[in-house]
Amino acid sequence: MTVVYNDGTEKNVEAVFADFVAFERVWSRSVTKFEQELRLTDLAWLAWHSEKRRRETTQQFDPDWIGLIEEIKIAETDGEAIPLEMSQPTS
Repeated sequence: MTVVYNDGTEKNVEAVFADFVAFERVWSRSVTKFEQELRLTDLAWLAWHSEKRRRETTQQFDPDWIGLIEEIKIAETDGEAIPLEMSQPTS
C-alpha cells in the first residue's frame, strides 16, 4: 500500500502476517472475507498497525493517525496503484 499524507508525502507500507492476525483479533473479522467486504477502514487500520508495529508511529489510529491521511493506494496485479480516497465529504 502507498499511504499519501495530507502534506503530499507518500510512504510505502506493507502489511504482513502479524498485522493480519492483529486485525482479526481486534475486529473479530476474518481477512479471508476481504473479497466480499473490504472497507477503507480495514486498509487504513492495516497500514497504521504496520507503522505502529515497526515503531514508525506512536499515534492512536483514530482520530490522530487517520486525520493525517489523504488517501491510500493499493497495487493491482499489473503494478498500477489504485487510489482509495480517505477524505471526508465537505458538504
